[in-house]
Amino acid sequence: MTKKLDDEIARSARADARRLEAEADTAVPYPDGTAITRPNRPSRMFNLRLTDEQLGELQELARERHLPVSTMARSWLLERLDRERDAS
Repeated sequence: MTKKLDDEIARSARADARRLEAEADTAVPYPDGTAITRPNRPSRMFNLRLTDEQLGELQELARERHLPVSTMARSWLLERLDRERDAS
């Protein structure tokens, strides 16, 4: 289920992106500690079974944050993996 981004928010985001691109200084090196990632690495599909109620809650939270459900769920899972890795 895809929700359309509010027109005013979309206009504001585009204006912000244009302003940031115009102000970007590409001659300056990345700050120390910056990690360059390759987000389009090969990946695997992972299926998850949720109840209707759980999925509904997840969809509502994603809608409030203007994110696709899969993006929000993936970020939560990756954050937890990072915490588990740091704890070991």
